[in-house]
Amino acid sequence: MANKLLMSNNGYVFTFASTLTGFHFAVTALVGILSNATGYSASSKHVPMWELLWFSMVANLSITGMNFSLMLNSVGFYQISKLSMIPVVCVMEWILHNKHFSREVKMSVVVVVIGVGICTVSDVKVNLKGFTCACLAVLSTSLQQI
Repeated sequence: MANKLLMSNNGYVFTFASTLTGFHFAVTALVGILSNATGYSASSKHVPMWELLWFSMVANLSITGMNFSLMLNSVGFYQISKLSMIPVVCVMEWILHNKHFSREVKMSVVVVVIGVGICTVSDVKVNLKGFTCACLAVLSTSLQQI
């Protein structure tokens, strides 16, 4: 609701979406630091620098890809591409972690894939740049979730 108020024509007409994302990250970091300092959260765990850098790159790619996908595609295709993360996460977990899923989960994923396919074919406002950004966003966001 705050973002809508900031960015809408009826609100403050703030047009710098990337800056707003940066503010979100800064506030999240500040809350984390204050939470650790005051003892409201569990003690922080050590994360190797390489893993932290890798996660940061994937997370930034995810947000950038999603923003570009929304900018270049229709809202409907953007939402459908977000739904496609469900089967992508399942496939990535199967490939990366040899995770196996129940028959019910597999059938649910098949229903999602069929729905995404139907919506993608019927959405006439998809272009190559937007589709590429959506694919990049889905892959990076799925990897980030894992």
